[in-house]
Amino acid sequence: MNISSALSSVPDVEFRLDEPLARHTTFRVGGPVRLFARPRSEKALFALLEPIRELDIPFIVLGAGSNVLAPDGPWEMSVIQLHLACNGLLRSEQGADGQKVLYAGAGTKLQKLILYCMENGIEGLESLAGIPATVGGAIVMNASTSFGAISDSLVYADLLDADGQRRSIRRDQLTPGYRTMGIPESSIVLGACFKLRPRSNGMVKARVEQILKNRRRTQPLRFHSAGSIFKNPGGRSAGYLIEKAGLKGYRIGDAQVSRKHANWIVNRGDALARDIIELIEKIENEVYGTFGVRLEREIRILE
Repeated sequence: MNISSALSSVPDVEFRLDEPLARHTTFRVGGPVRLFARPRSEKALFALLEPIRELDIPFIVLGAGSNVLAPDGPWEMSVIQLHLACNGLLRSEQGADGQKVLYAGAGTKLQKLILYCMENGIEGLESLAGIPATVGGAIVMNASTSFGAISDSLVYADLLDADGQRRSIRRDQLTPGYRTMGIPESSIVLGACFKLRPRSNGMVKARVEQILKNRRRTQPLRFHSAGSIFKNPGGRSAGYLIEKAGLKGYRIGDAQVSRKHANWIVNRGDALARDIIELIEKIENEVYGTFGVRLEREIRILE
């Protein structure tokens, strides 16, 4: 089936054929994808998904590409980004209890949301400062740091379910955990509402700057990466186990276990997905052989 012909009649969608995913992932790794689509409105997104689902065309929704590893070769997949469709103006309202109620579309960059909070004196999302994600991706993965998680402030998320129906799901209907929000399978996050607190601009800014300073001190931000590769097993530090297994700085091609944080793999320039996967498997085998611990991957390997 010629996918481009099947979908070309859908209006208000930016299509690209054979688009390299390296342009859209924080690892800067990934070969050409069969079809890359950016609907320019929510209505266009719904119109695009109708033939995709009718024709059973395989697709994924890609946020900022910050927690994924894309394949090297041509990939027979359709990729949809919501940067244009669900990136409307943030809405802020005063809650009855004096708190701030804020809504953001799924395609909104998380850092844009945090900047908005800084400029408008809204506290509650600073813990996520520096995470290169969209709001939708952050919701799906329950983005978090040692300072807090996005689920802490979530009121509800708007979803497009597998039947093409839009619905809202409340925080108490979800089961957030480590790197998961419990969003139903095959649902697409369209936006989310947060309950936050009014605070002086200066205090919010100071908190964000403190968290960013800590990230620069502890994380290898000068290289392309996808953040943490493994979940911390049973409260233990995956980075500590990897370092003690003697793998800090270990390198395959241009993929390297970071010397600054051993639970990060960095792209030293021209790393390939196969190099990174080989390095991930090396880490898993060495940590299991040394400590008897099976590391669970946090990164999503697209295939």
